[in-house]
Amino acid sequence: MRSHMEENSDQEMFPEDGQDEPALTMSFLDHLEAFRWTIIYCLSAFAGGAILVGVFIGPISRGFQYPLNRAYGSAELASQNLITYSPMGVFSVLIQVVFLGGLLMSLPFIIYMMARFVGPALNERELRVVRPCCVATCLLFVLGVLFSFFLVLPMTLTFSVKINEFFGFDLLWAASDYYSLVVWFSLAMGFFFQFPMVIILLVYLEIVSTTMLRRFRRHVFLGLAIFSALVTPGGDPITLMMMTAPMYGFY
Repeated sequence: MRSHMEENSDQEMFPEDGQDEPALTMSFLDHLEAFRWTIIYCLSAFAGGAILVGVFIGPISRGFQYPLNRAYGSAELASQNLITYSPMGVFSVLIQVVFLGGLLMSLPFIIYMMARFVGPALNERELRVVRPCCVATCLLFVLGVLFSFFLVLPMTLTFSVKINEFFGFDLLWAASDYYSLVVWFSLAMGFFFQFPMVIILLVYLEIVSTTMLRRFRRHVFLGLAIFSALVTPGGDPITLMMMTAPMYGFY
């Protein structure tokens, strides 16, 4: 079954130019088998990326401390305030770093395999939209992660450190909580940056029109501001503005 799929994959996954309707010759069981191998390939790519991150876990985990280093002004001060409360805390850090690193490394391949799987169901016009959208999805996700890691998180943590210093509090960061914040907030921003792709999809499916988008832009701005306020870890106005502005710009 696998060899049969591999022989026909190039012919069936993406039609040749000029074919408006691809020839759907695969049976239901063939589709299930193709989907099974797609999942296997995606999981294998993720596992390979996670293993590679695990090999270099030391420098990578220290690199994840960049937002905290920016907040304290030095890596030494940041490391002194990063602690674990339990023997298993370090394993939580390990899992989260490996998860995010593996996902980022395997994401382009995963999106490619998903697009390759749904290719036979699309005509040439739809494929001309899907191909650049796959590339844009990867780029926007990575851009969102980088935007969160290098801009939003450092400013949010700096605000938190300054507030605690103002009140004379000693701020100690649990390593598991800190890495959880970095990993999941960065992932959230990566998915948040898919907002332009959602708009394009809605317009393409004729659910909304460009006229409607222009008419409700004030409502969208208010909705984005409320959503940003809910997901912003620090809740300060600077971070809120930094999250809302690019999303509204994408809109």
